[in-house]
Amino acid sequence: LIIAFSVLCLAFIKRDLHSILYAIGMLSNEVLCKVAKKLIKAPRPPTHPSLLVSSHGMPSNHAQFMFFMTAYFALFVRYRLSPRHYSSTFRFLAPIFMFVFSTIVCYTRIYLEFHYMGQIFMGALVGIIFGSFWFFLVHVICTPWFPWIVNSKIGTQLMLQDFTNVPNVFTVEYNTMRQYNRNPNKRHKK
Repeated sequence: LIIAFSVLCLAFIKRDLHSILYAIGMLSNEVLCKVAKKLIKAPRPPTHPSLLVSSHGMPSNHAQFMFFMTAYFALFVRYRLSPRHYSSTFRFLAPIFMFVFSTIVCYTRIYLEFHYMGQIFMGALVGIIFGSFWFFLVHVICTPWFPWIVNSKIGTQLMLQDFTNVPNVFTVEYNTMRQYNRNPNKRHKK
């Protein structure tokens, strides 16, 4: 929930089309999981009586969410981050870290007896498939339309941004803000 909220805040603040579509993908993944749970209706493991868990267990929401993020992130690092601006060590280790973190989250769901192993596996599998599909959808189908969207009337009114061709967004934002702060007299001119 914290991660989803953070991504939604990022999308709202940055108004970057990629961040917005990533947030929509996360929400779509959540809806997919809820629909699958209602259709499959697989029970959760019998847990301690003090734990009131009323929803169905298949697929695991946590596993699906984490592996959606992991698949999307791994593909993003592999295909979208420029090797000239991001070290090969980062590009190698970051997806591994995400995979390990997601696996730990899944393990805790079994350890706490909220899910059976099959429910975790199915959630992870659906998350990987949907995360990969969403990456393809965003970067192959939607990205070519980004320039048109940001330059449209509604795109300019909403101040939407397209960072697709920016090799390192951090560097550009940093340099832009440094330049902006060096010219305090130009800040409020209209």
